[in-house]
Amino acid sequence: MSDVFISYRREFDAGWAGRLATDLTQAFAERRVFHDIASMEIGEDFVDAMRRSLSACAVVVVVMGPRWLGAQDEQGGRRLDDPEDYVRLELEESLKRDGLRVVPVLVGGASMPRSAELPQSLRLFARRNAAEIADKRWNHDVAQLVAALRKIPALAAGDALVHAPAGSDAAPAEPAVGKAPPSAIRTLLAGSVFRDGDGVPEMVVIPPGRFMMGRLPGESGRDDELPQHAVTIARAFAVGKYAVTFDEWDAFVADGGSDHHADDRTWGRGRRPVIDVSWENAQAYTAWLSNKTRHGYRLLSEAEWEYAARAGTTTRYPWGDAPGKNQAHFVGSGSQWSNKQTAPVGSFPANRFGLHDMIGNVWEWTQDCRNENYKGAPTDCSAWESGNCGVRVVRGGSWFNSAGFARVAIRNWLEPAVRLNYLGFRLARTL
Repeated sequence: MSDVFISYRREFDAGWAGRLATDLTQAFAERRVFHDIASMEIGEDFVDAMRRSLSACAVVVVVMGPRWLGAQDEQGGRRLDDPEDYVRLELEESLKRDGLRVVPVLVGGASMPRSAELPQSLRLFARRNAAEIADKRWNHDVAQLVAALRKIPALAAGDALVHAPAGSDAAPAEPAVGKAPPSAIRTLLAGSVFRDGDGVPEMVVIPPGRFMMGRLPGESGRDDELPQHAVTIARAFAVGKYAVTFDEWDAFVADGGSDHHADDRTWGRGRRPVIDVSWENAQAYTAWLSNKTRHGYRLLSEAEWEYAARAGTTTRYPWGDAPGKNQAHFVGSGSQWSNKQTAPVGSFPANRFGLHDMIGNVWEWTQDCRNENYKGAPTDCSAWESGNCGVRVVRGGSWFNSAGFARVAIRNWLEPAVRLNYLGFRLARTL
């Protein structure tokens, strides 16, 4: 049974919750962490699974980002006021269980709500002492949280704890990269990093969730970014931590997968993102890698790409509404490579899901065909493979483009045979 139950809003706080779940799983070596629907079997009833887990757990960790309290439904009502809201249900069930410790964990600069701001059934929650985890002090703050959890008698009994991940207060350590056997891949939590063999791209497990896809209200942009619409990601999947690199492409060519020696324009190969590759070339790579590893590698759907790029944020860029400086690689971004050439992958901060360079550096091919807008778009994160399939969607902007083309919502499209020096691709993998 679970010892630690993690409650969070998937639409806004999935990145923080996934990272914390991974750290707590490492800290509580012999115990189980219930990470919401990421820990459920397919077809399992959420409420039943939640109640079973709460009946056996020792502590409930409530991950609370800046939008936890005020999150709204599609009708504009506050979700926490809905008796069927899953976060409310989890908290109500937790608060009425004697002896169950409920720990608020504040992330992203969030603060504890006042009692009057909560529904009547949750007002005692405002009296709980909260822990704070700052992105810049992540490892230090998580270590403090683990130390506090170890003092809870139900967790301390038969203590099977190991030390929390160590690292600098200023810069969190990278998660360990696991080479997970196929039978274990289903158990990887959101935020886990793995690869399916030497030379295979590193992949990050992305949690299920729901988000609003398309241009934000009040954001200037193009009509093809509308209408904004809800998309549900029902199951976890994996996304390349970086765009596919020249090292990885050259291994593909050396293995006989292709005779296309992508041109690096004399900028260098190695850890730079592969360029001069068409959508057709990218499809050949995913087919080769799937056959080599016996796993389902593919291109991301456009909805998966935007969900992964946003990483729970609702701003023009993953880091906020302003382009900023040195957050990514595009014209005017402050990068030493700006408007000159590509940058080595990972040269800029990762987003909350742990993915690098979703914005800028190179446009990334997706699986989707061109459609003039989002009317009739899939709402289940599947690729939109109807419309004008003589062109395919690319996302993310590049070193060659301005900040306006680096917004998360921006869309572009190219013919599948096109190869450009600012165009590459990133992998998805079905779990």
